[in-house]
This record gives sequence, C-alpha cells and structure tokens, in this order.
Amino acid sequence: MRLINTRTLEFREFFDTKVPQYYAILSHRWGSDEATFQDFEKGVQEQREGFKKIKDFCDFVSGYEMEWGWVDTCCIDKRSSAELTEAINSMYAWYKNAHHCYVHLSDVWSEEDAREDEICQTTLDQIKKSQWFTRGWTLQELLAPDVVYFMDHDWHYLGTKGDLIQNISEVTGIDTMYLLPAPDIRAHDPYGPCTKTSDCRGHPPILKLALTGRWEPSVATRMNWVSKRQTTRIEDLAYCMLGIFDVNMPLLYGEGRKAFRRLQLEIIKQSSDESIFAWTADQMSTGMLAYWPTNFANSRNVTAQGPQRTHRAPYAMSNQGLQLPITWRSWYPAQEGPLRIIKILLDCGLCGPQGFKNIMLHLASVDGSEWGRCYSYKTEQMDDGPWYTAQVPAPSSTKKLSRWGRKQEEDSRSSMSWMAERKELMVQADWCYGPTCLGKIHDPLSRKSATASEDSDIGSAS
Repeated sequence: MRLINTRTLEFREFFDTKVPQYYAILSHRWGSDEATFQDFEKGVQEQREGFKKIKDFCDFVSGYEMEWGWVDTCCIDKRSSAELTEAINSMYAWYKNAHHCYVHLSDVWSEEDAREDEICQTTLDQIKKSQWFTRGWTLQELLAPDVVYFMDHDWHYLGTKGDLIQNISEVTGIDTMYLLPAPDIRAHDPYGPCTKTSDCRGHPPILKLALTGRWEPSVATRMNWVSKRQTTRIEDLAYCMLGIFDVNMPLLYGEGRKAFRRLQLEIIKQSSDESIFAWTADQMSTGMLAYWPTNFANSRNVTAQGPQRTHRAPYAMSNQGLQLPITWRSWYPAQEGPLRIIKILLDCGLCGPQGFKNIMLHLASVDGSEWGRCYSYKTEQMDDGPWYTAQVPAPSSTKKLSRWGRKQEEDSRSSMSWMAERKELMVQADWCYGPTCLGKIHDPLSRKSATASEDSDIGSAS
C-alpha cells in the first residue's frame, strides 16, 4: 500500500503488517485533470487542477496529527496492471481499516451563516443531489468504513455518516441497518413471525450479525444498490463490487459486460445465496445469470433465506450451464409455442401483502435436456403447493375424468414422474440458447421503453 506523507507530500510503500495503524483516506469524485502518481514523479503535479484537492486533504488531516494519507488518484501507479489489480482487489479493506475516511463533496457549498452544529435544509438538498452518490466506486467507500466524515467543497464539516444516515438512506436506497455497524431493532428474526407491515425491511440472516456486528444483505440487495450507479469504464461497474461481495478476480479491461458475468460466477463459487437469481428483465426469456446490475432494480428487499427451507444440494456452474437442484411444481404447456414450463422455488424471499414468502421462477424446457428461464419480466412469491423434489414423486389424481381427461392426466403424470426422477436440471446461464434464442437479446443500458408494467416488480402476485 503506497501512502502519501501529509506534510511532505512524499510517497512511501508499506506491506502487510507494516501498514500504519492510523492513516486517513479520501473519497471523492474524479475530475478531468487529476494529479497522478506519474505527475508526482515528473514534478508537474502542481500544474494539475486535481493537485489542490490532494493538498487540501493533506493539510486538513495533518492538522489532526495524521501523518499518512491515501488518495486513489496519486497513490496507485496505474501504468502497472499488477499494481492496479492489487489495489482494486484491496480497496474495500483499505477503506475499512482507515482510521479516518473523509468524503469530499465538490458540488456542495454549505451556508456560511449556518450554525456549526446543524445543517440547513438548503445544504441537505445539495448533499442529496451530489454526484458522489451516483458513482459506482463511491458505494464501497460509503459502506466499508464505520465512521465517514462528509466535507463540502471548501472542506467545511457537514456531518458523519451517522449524522446524515436518513438522508443517505433516502438518496442511495440503502437501508440504515446496513450503513452502521450497530444492529437495527426494527429488523426481525428470519425464523420468527413477519410483521406484515408496509415498512417491513426484510429478514436478514442473524449469523453474520453475531460474527461481525453487521447485518448481512442478500446478493440481490447489494446488486440493487449498484443498479442506479455509473462508472466511466463499463468493466468498472463489476470491479467496483469486488469488495462488497468479498471476492477477488483479475481485471481485464476490454472485456466489456463479460466482467459482470465473471463477477456473478465468482459470487456463485463462494456463496449459496440464491437471491442472485432474483432479478427481472423486460423480455420473455433469458438465462439464469443477470445481464447487467440494472436487472436488480426491483430487488432491494429480497432476503437471502426464505422461511420455506428447501434443503437442496448446492448448485454449481459447469461449462454447459447451471446445475440446479430443484424444488418444483406446475408442469404445464406454455401459452405460446411447444415449450413446457415448470415453477421452481428459490431459497430467498420477501414480504408481500400475504406475509413473507419464498420467490419462485419459471423455467422452460429447451430441448429436453436443457432449460432456460422464461417470463423473465417478473418473479412471483410462492403460492400454495404441492411442491415436489427429486425424492417426492408427483401424486396422481383421484377425480373421475372422461377418457380424454384421463389421457391428458396420464401424459401429465408421466411428465411429472420423469421430473421427479431428476435430481437437478441443467439451466442455461446466458441469454442465448444455441442456434435459436428464446428471447430477444438486447442491451439494457441502451435507451428503450419498458415492455413490462405492473408485473415487472419483484414478488408480483401469481
């Protein structure tokens, strides 16, 4: 870790346990003319507009006896791909371990006549409109440190993350229970009764809280936090989430949106959280992996563990697709085309008008051996059973039926018996299924009109 001396503006590298216990770190928006490490080497840093920001930061923290500081513009030699990869994979930990984290809001000017112990409404409105809250990299810089100090354009103190927590939660969509280390008493036990109130905030697992003192949001919830943010490079919208999901992977600039696919695969390797599949798209058919974080725009309140435990074997990714053990129901012909469709139950859920229920998705048979996700413009909450697993065969009906009705039931029962023998399905991960594509491939980042209406929300009624 390369740190800058706040008094001499000279750099020094520290490794592992040699990193100083007390250092300050800066969070900010990049400008068009930042002073880089290469500029400092050439001695031309003062010619850059961004140098004043670095100098002001160092002068400010040195006044609090902070000898060392870290600024991403000048403390990383971006000419070295190895150093850049190490820095991005370590950045979350660097922000978390910093003694002081300062957020410089360059587009906020506080009122001069305001008292030091309060912020006027005009300044609060400026804070909520700050571009700092729209950038991808600043998300981990908000979440990682326990204490964050917000400063305005002229380095006037605005407040801490705790002081501004309600405003920050409003503008970012991040619940307050995930912003501070202290648990929120309004979050209820996932295995207890649901409050069924309109302000229910999900059922975060309590194990992580016991180990770390923080609530652990689901994968879908964390993806939702990024869904409205932007980065200059396409790949960075995936790379900025490495620390948030506690995963590591090499940086491959030029791979484009494949970076987000790689991120999902890394998450699947380390997590059994099935909320990674709880997303929506504005088209009929897709793969099981999301195309872009915008697919999680409606997944804010999805919880990693639903109340109905399926106790399935773990799922895994292979070179043919996603090997997915299933808890399923409702084998029936598709409304359009020759495909057959089942509903599968995910080990994740959310609260709705009827209480807290698991989420279910639709899968369509592509060629008998492979499956794909359909009705991807919506997810539904679990309806009444029966739900089947590989160990529980589908029951037959005892109703009196006509000869034609009996034949239909026999065909359906034969199909369900075949399903009951399957321990898992091979589900396509990507959005194109061989020579034929079940759904239109499109770019969710391009300007488009939404085709789904009320059914586009996560957890729509079945």
